[in-house]
Amino acid sequence: MRETILTGWNWMRWLRFAIGAYALVQSVIEKEPLLAVAGIFLLGMSIFNIGCCAGGVCAAPRNIKSGKDEIVQYEEIKSDKQ
Repeated sequence: MRETILTGWNWMRWLRFAIGAYALVQSVIEKEPLLAVAGIFLLGMSIFNIGCCAGGVCAAPRNIKSGKDEIVQYEEIKSDKQ
């Protein structure tokens, strides 16, 4: 956990951190609790390096079986409806 927090800071992570911090500060100044929730959410995303696809679960699976590209054959389906 400590390694995740301290390493891998790229520009997108810094941008999320800056927007989240700005939103949190503005929510305190303007007394807006909904903005505070958004600020905490963005700060949490940047600090713990998570995003919409936390853990890479929405990434397409890789075919690791073979090192070469396989030829895929497709069957054409025709419809009589026009």
